[in-house]
Amino acid sequence: MEGRISSISLTVAEIAGLKSEAVRGRPYTARISVPLAVRLLDRTDRYFDPFAVLDELDYLEGVRPASRTKPESPFKGVHLQPFWHKHFSSSRHLLKNIGVRWNFEGGGNKDLDRMILDVAQKYGEDPDQWINHLVHRLVVSGYEERAARGLTGDWIIFAKHAGANYYLDLATHEEGSAEHAEQLAEKLRSGCFAEFPFLFR
Repeated sequence: MEGRISSISLTVAEIAGLKSEAVRGRPYTARISVPLAVRLLDRTDRYFDPFAVLDELDYLEGVRPASRTKPESPFKGVHLQPFWHKHFSSSRHLLKNIGVRWNFEGGGNKDLDRMILDVAQKYGEDPDQWINHLVHRLVVSGYEERAARGLTGDWIIFAKHAGANYYLDLATHEEGSAEHAEQLAEKLRSGCFAEFPFLFR
């Protein structure tokens, strides 16, 4: 097929260099997969922020003391065991986090009702004031409150082996759902087994 590369061959030194560049020389360079390194270096998606991923990797490695996202946890379904996932969140996840805070998909929540009522009671008589306060409380406060509970986003998939984390790839919530878990497991196996066979059953 014109314009597509079907395969590429790299030396061990070139692979190490690719990984080091992807994680900016961090000490866990050897424990990230080639697919993850390529994703971190890919500049085709202008909304993807590799530093959001690197911040969470640093947290998982104990380099960074805190994480803004939900805690890491193991997958429960049979297809994705024994892998773990850790959220990373960036500006592309802003609306999702605000929506989760106020439960927009479920038609709202009591906090949203109370917030709107509070703004209406304090500023409802002043049309120049209420819209500003409503938007601020909805967006800025909503995001801050969600961040205090742990932001959501997409996933870093990793495995634990011999006291160390091995970072395999990124995935969306949809990819990790029960409906798509088998496909994601196959993606991880095909992309990472050659490098880290000891992580796969």
